[in-house]
Amino acid sequence: MWARVVSALSSARRGVARYPVAAFMLISVGAGFVTAAVPPIVDSEILPFGLPLHGVVGGVLGVGLAAFLVTAALAGRAGVADLVRRIVRWRVSVCWYLVALFTVPAGATLISLAIYGPRVLVAPSGGWPRVLAEVAAVFVLQLVLFQLPEEIGFTGFLQDHWQGRYSPLKLTLYVALLWAVWHLPDHFAEEGWGVEQLISAPVVFVVEFVSLFFARALFVWFYNLTGSSVLLVAIFHASFDAAYNQLSYDVVPGSNTARFLIFSAVIVVFATAVIIATKGQLGRRAAARSVEGEIAVEHALDDAARREDPRRSDSRDASDRQQGGDQNAV
Repeated sequence: MWARVVSALSSARRGVARYPVAAFMLISVGAGFVTAAVPPIVDSEILPFGLPLHGVVGGVLGVGLAAFLVTAALAGRAGVADLVRRIVRWRVSVCWYLVALFTVPAGATLISLAIYGPRVLVAPSGGWPRVLAEVAAVFVLQLVLFQLPEEIGFTGFLQDHWQGRYSPLKLTLYVALLWAVWHLPDHFAEEGWGVEQLISAPVVFVVEFVSLFFARALFVWFYNLTGSSVLLVAIFHASFDAAYNQLSYDVVPGSNTARFLIFSAVIVVFATAVIIATKGQLGRRAAARSVEGEIAVEHALDDAARREDPRRSDSRDASDRQQGGDQNAV
């Protein structure tokens, strides 16, 4: 019996190692749909500030756990240790913390000022200290319970796994696409499981994908310039969510649509500027050519020369044989 269990686990590990991205998405999206379909989890109000419990369960047990399981199947203990190091990598320049923490709230406030004027800064009931304290509390909760598990999966595993395989913009596109798929259970958890919600799901997916593409471009940029720090990416992500979920009600005196558009505009403008400034490289440095690469290039050039002029190949081979004979004689 024990031998069968071990054999089954070994087969499962080989399957995960062979199709790591498919395994990661199956676990992540599966956990998301399961938790979004369980009424006690969806209807729970045990978390403060109206934060959804299904998002915590789906993120921690889905994305975060999936990242560690797939990494373990791919690279064993060494891979898991490397993932942990990138998750807790905090020794980066202070300026990156400032950018991650304040870009979105400051940018959205300035845009709102330009649209609505000085009334944006009128102190809300309870005063600005209360508002800022609540934003800080939501930020900590978002970071620990939501964004860090989410970015362990989509940055620490998926983005890093594809990092050397695709160009930065293709990487951004592909990760954003799967990231949007993972967000679909949230739509059903919030809107219900009726036919109307099913019909509107493709539209929600397209909107999610477009907005997440620009956000992921910034995450790729952050990740490249902070020495592969998952933590800094999660901080930036949590800053956006905390500012949108809490601060936006006090700095945007408009509708929910206006709140969404203003805060999304910060991401779109920032990401577009980064893409243009980096010429689409998003902070990735060109890899130095290795010795093996130089040898491969030389062989390729030799093969091309032989095809163009077979006599050149014969003369070179004769020269090589002569040099070999001279070396043997010595």
